[in-house]
Amino acid sequence: MLLALTLAACNAGAPKGVRITNNGTSATTDKTPVPISDFTSDQIIAAISGKTFQYTRPDGNGFVTYNADGTFSFQDDVKGGGDGRWTAKGTEFCETWGKGPTDCGVFKNTGDAYFAAKSRLVEMKT
Repeated sequence: MLLALTLAACNAGAPKGVRITNNGTSATTDKTPVPISDFTSDQIIAAISGKTFQYTRPDGNGFVTYNADGTFSFQDDVKGGGDGRWTAKGTEFCETWGKGPTDCGVFKNTGDAYFAAKSRLVEMKT
């Protein structure tokens, strides 16, 4: 009983919740939030050309590499690999996955990911 009261007293003023540490320091990010912004076509091209991303879409997840010539290749976690085409005009980004329909939408940056047509894209860093 005395041990339980002692432990309760020691933890009375401690912060509540789960804390993640990395070698004694906080493992949470100190990044300043970035306002959501729409990209221009030049910004879209600079953001994705020659880069690989992990994607999440309503119809699948996997990895995609966008080429500067307007093509891309993807490897879906379930459906396997394939190719497609992409274009950027103004703030609009369009993708055609394989023989599927073309999906278009405003290309946005949220600071930690891009949202393009129906895709959420997180750049793979080496």
